Amino acid sequence: MFVGIDIGGTKIKAILTDPAGKELSFRETETKKTTKEIEESICAIIEALATSTSVSKIDIKAVGIGIPGPIDKEKGLVVKASNIPAFNNHPIVKNIEKITGMKVLLENDATVALVGAWWKENVSRFRNWIMITLGTGIGGGLIIDNKIYNGQSGNAMEVGHMTIDFNGRDCPCGNRGCWERYASGPAMVELAQAYLKKQKGSSVSARIKAESLSPRLIYEEAINRDDAALSILEEYATYVGIGIANLVNIFNPEAILIGGGVSKAHRFILPAIKQVVNDRTLKGFRENFELLPVQDPDKMPSFGAAKIAINSTAP
Repeated sequence: MFVGIDIGGTKIKAILTDPAGKELSFRETETKKTTKEIEESICAIIEALATSTSVSKIDIKAVGIGIPGPIDKEKGLVVKASNIPAFNNHPIVKNIEKITGMKVLLENDATVALVGAWWKENVSRFRNWIMITLGTGIGGGLIIDNKIYNGQSGNAMEVGHMTIDFNGRDCPCGNRGCWERYASGPAMVELAQAYLKKQKGSSVSARIKAESLSPRLIYEEAINRDDAALSILEEYATYVGIGIANLVNIFNPEAILIGGGVSKAHRFILPAIKQVVNDRTLKGFRENFELLPVQDPDKMPSFGAAKIAINSTAP
């Protein structure tokens, strides 16, 4: 059996699969603040996966972990994760192996999402395509001629830190104007906060008197046809589209898949994204290009991490 773990800025999600990739159990938990708490959560979630399926932990052959980069796969280090400040040259592989006694593989979070989509989504017709994850941050993965492009250190496609406004908002990475400061989940919340100060009487405003403003809340009110929620998502989609248009012009892909938690709102944001991409990409690039939502964005990165674990034991 194999475990795939996706560590995000908000949640840790994990899946237990058999060698063929059949899902046996799925669990998620909140991402804690300290490295000790996060590692304890990882070990607890592995325990919960095994217990829920009556699988002995000695039958778990390997664990794959996807985490925001940059990372050092050779040393098993999280070099820095701007959305998880506790990680700074942190030896997560050594620590989890020591606690669990299991083989642990480390990979960039967007790369595991890419691998998961390659494994589980209908993308075999594409040879050159990109995966984008919209969540607490923005990640990216790239397939060129049916091969994953990793870059020289395994950290390619940190697209969330592509500058879209050279004099823009400060980013925790140390840069400013990064794409994820405008098109991530927290960026949607910032956009909504500014919008709701001007737009009174929204059902979004009514709900946040009793609960926290979140992308999920905005999406739920968009389903209810709230004008403010629909306007927020449309403006948010414009920022997503600007970044995607840049990627289309640079890589000329056959497709870009959109995953991550925010992608659940694809029915509202995809039309606006497609319009921006059509307006801002070069002739000859946009005509044979597809923009597609991932079917199961919650589980896809975990599946990809499990696949990396499975591949590590192949003869």
